[in-house]
Amino acid sequence: MKIKIFLFFLILLWTAGIFIQFFIPGVNELFYALPFVERTYATVCHQQPEKLITVNGFHTLVCARCTGIYLGAFISSFAVLFLKIKNNLNLKYLLIAAVPLAGDVLLYSLGVYPYSKTVAAVTGFLLGSVGFLYIHEGIMNLLKQTNKRN
Repeated sequence: MKIKIFLFFLILLWTAGIFIQFFIPGVNELFYALPFVERTYATVCHQQPEKLITVNGFHTLVCARCTGIYLGAFISSFAVLFLKIKNNLNLKYLLIAAVPLAGDVLLYSLGVYPYSKTVAAVTGFLLGSVGFLYIHEGIMNLLKQTNKRN
């Protein structure tokens, strides 16, 4: 259970960082951390301004798709705290969750339709929520194997 709580708080912290600009008006001291946090997220996302989610002049530090991925992982990490998740997840579920995101990227890249922050966020959320379950299972299996050796 401790590892589940640790993962939850780790993902909570990472996800909250995406929205740091939204928190600055309430906690002015966060302004000093903004350059460091922006550079940190720049390592995982292109941060193209037109693809960021913007509300009342504040924007996320990652694009809509990445925001969806991280929010999906956060929601799944929360669910894992309270629900018994079946081990031995089948890879087909991860592939099924990846198809809408891959399709969106492909169709946008081919110019079939313009970029949609909503579609990007929703397809990212789907992949992030399912993807976290696989990451969680991998971590749990690794810990079990380590405990067996000791």
